[in-house]
Amino acid sequence: MSVSSGRVCVRALSLAICLAVALLAGLGASARAATVPADFFGVNLGGTLVNDTPQRSAALATMHQGGLSYARVDAPWNHIEPNPPSAGQHTYLWSTYDSLVADLASHGLRWYPMLGYSTPWNASTAGDLFSPPAGNAQYAAYVAAFAHRYGSGGAFWAQHPELPNLPVTVYGIWNEPSNTTFWHGAEATPARYMSLYLAARAAIKSVDPAARVATGGLLDSGVVNGNAYLEAMLDSAPGALNQIDAVGWHPYVGSLDEILASLRRARATLNAHRLGLVPIEVSEVGWHTGFTTAQRTAWLGGLAAKLPSAGLNVTRLLPYVWTGDPMWQITNLDGSLGPIAGAYFAGMQAAFAQPSTTSKPCKATQSKKSQKSKSKKSKTTKAKAKAKAKKSKTSACTTKRKSAKAKAAARAKAKAKAKAKAKAKAKARARLSAV
Repeated sequence: MSVSSGRVCVRALSLAICLAVALLAGLGASARAATVPADFFGVNLGGTLVNDTPQRSAALATMHQGGLSYARVDAPWNHIEPNPPSAGQHTYLWSTYDSLVADLASHGLRWYPMLGYSTPWNASTAGDLFSPPAGNAQYAAYVAAFAHRYGSGGAFWAQHPELPNLPVTVYGIWNEPSNTTFWHGAEATPARYMSLYLAARAAIKSVDPAARVATGGLLDSGVVNGNAYLEAMLDSAPGALNQIDAVGWHPYVGSLDEILASLRRARATLNAHRLGLVPIEVSEVGWHTGFTTAQRTAWLGGLAAKLPSAGLNVTRLLPYVWTGDPMWQITNLDGSLGPIAGAYFAGMQAAFAQPSTTSKPCKATQSKKSQKSKSKKSKTTKAKAKAKAKKSKTSACTTKRKSAKAKAAARAKAKAKAKAKAKAKAKARARLSAV
């Protein structure tokens, strides 16, 4: 899917949605910090809002009010550098994106850029923007220039000290390389994509060492096997797997349960390659109007509520799309928030109330390693604390299991009682019939 998103009119909110947003806004900063990372939630903004500045401010205000932190928007190479370098000198056109970044920062939002696609003058297939670049050098120069402008310590921020300092911290390299719509041609292989990703990551890190560079979101759908593509990507560069900061994932597979299953498959593949610590960024997910509004509302609200505590090391959720795409947008066509976006905000509220994603499970998936103390006294104290904590966890787990067994036994007893009662009634009716 290409990236686009939305416009909003707060006045048309329904009472239920207003209440959900109010409850969300009422959560203290400490409550958020204890449960969900502050920057977990965002949205794909919508291409129409890149140039529609009169509507953009209202939309961004609603996003920030609802608790979003990131807006994903394309950073098209062919728009920013439409002409090839002259005498080795690059000319970049930043003005449109300076305006966007200023508006985002003014509303407390960060840009999550999708850095793609090719340019007509540097495509491996002449004029085809969705064919891989002709080599990595020019694309790497572009992403490095982008980081130098909008990343931490970037030139844009130096020029605008009046703005909140909200530089780009996460960079997405291309969009859906597993999808032949956006990555095609003779050279468009998983190995070629990994080569481009690694070159782009190195270029960005040379400018902004603390940046997270995510792979382009891999489409996983009923037609495209994203997990097979991920396997092929990883297998193509076994010596460079420690250079993957995050994996983008686009699970367009249907229901909430199917989305979680898709993410579990991706996590299993990463774990099999010893990449359990590499996070997954859900940089797109959504449902078109072929699904009912009730389905879209329930699934997006449920995903927001469950994903942060699902134990899959997912660090971002950016639904597609706020506005600008009538078949997919989560706001109403008239720009008002509507039930789907409202459910997203309410699901976020539920997520903030969930146990911390860093909490350990009851069973032996916990790490048995502990830090060595500098003194015998400290070591003894830690050992006692650990034993106490373990006893507490064991007790809690035992209590949960006993409670579950008790509930199951109670249900079985009630069922048996109801069955006996029904049988007695049947016998009584039979006797009456006989009389």
